[in-house]
Amino acid sequence: MKGFPKVIKTKSDLVNTFKMAKKGSLKKSDWLEAVAKLENQNWIMCPVINLSEDRKAVTIMFCAEAAAGQRVKNGAVYPTIQSVETVEVDKHTTDTENAATEGQEAAREGTGSGQAAAGQQNATTHTTLNLSKAVNIGTTEIGIPAAVTFYDRMGISREEVEEMKGELEA
Repeated sequence: MKGFPKVIKTKSDLVNTFKMAKKGSLKKSDWLEAVAKLENQNWIMCPVINLSEDRKAVTIMFCAEAAAGQRVKNGAVYPTIQSVETVEVDKHTTDTENAATEGQEAAREGTGSGQAAAGQQNATTHTTLNLSKAVNIGTTEIGIPAAVTFYDRMGISREEVEEMKGELEA
């Protein structure tokens, strides 16, 4: 990527580097690689904590952006989120069921506010995603769609970028 700008921040940067790549001033492969990096910013990559046996239920750290109906990225597989569950997990326990049960029992016993605050510090929030398709075997992370895409930030449409990519790939 010698001679290629380190950062593409605006639509005009993207269009100008495209024109330069089209003329041959810059390598087409460098421009396509830069666009691929920008497109990866459209995803929040979340490490997978737990995977069900059928690989359709995925547990990740808390992710507020995850919502039912979204498509998640898992390599070449893009399953749809059927439902999202938020679970409080005791930091000292790996079993989410036990942590939930213990929390309910403590609430029924009416623990004092000081003990409740201490208990909250020992809890971690996880998000469980129930997906339409099984994720790939050996999945270690999945991509949740970012609230703001690089297209939005640059003020360019996805179609415009795809058209430019098509011209260089041809």
